[in-house]
Amino acid sequence: MKIASIGSGNMGGTLGKRWAALGHRVMFGSRDPHNEKMKLLLQVAGANAQAGTIKETVAFGEAILLAVLPDDVESALAEAGDLDGKILINCTNRYDGASEDVEVRRLARNARVVRAFHTLPWEVLSNPRYEAGTATAFLSGDDPAAVAAVANLATDIGLDPVNIGGPEAMAKVEMAVGMIWSVLAPKFGREYSLSVLRR
Repeated sequence: MKIASIGSGNMGGTLGKRWAALGHRVMFGSRDPHNEKMKLLLQVAGANAQAGTIKETVAFGEAILLAVLPDDVESALAEAGDLDGKILINCTNRYDGASEDVEVRRLARNARVVRAFHTLPWEVLSNPRYEAGTATAFLSGDDPAAVAAVANLATDIGLDPVNIGGPEAMAKVEMAVGMIWSVLAPKFGREYSLSVLRR
């Protein structure tokens, strides 16, 4: 799959590198695609990765990962323009207790939005396998085909995708994960994770 990443920091860079290593073609979008940080990322990501402007990246991708800081969401999506039915994977997070889901759905023009990967730290995305099991990635979205495509991308990098339904369900999961994080992260650091066991 051709994957565009709007954002090349910890989240976008980690996911993009992992997908590129598995044979997906990845383009990282940036306002300055030729800066030194991007050159280093491309060296690590390998031959399947390239960089471009946000416009170029959106035109390239079949699926678009939105991985920017909350203050940059509006400007990034404005620069992206009409997404013309493409999958937009929203892994952004706010740090004030509010959900970024509503804002992205409002701003992403004609996108098939799937909320995913944002409940996991980048350290877990880098290595989601544990001796006792695999980290769970919670997904939500209104378009079943788009959610299935993102679930496949999660499986590709070793995550266990769980489709929890629509935005209302995801808001509850975000609240629960945030509460658990506040208790467990001080004990176990950023590399602990959750796994949903089911029969």
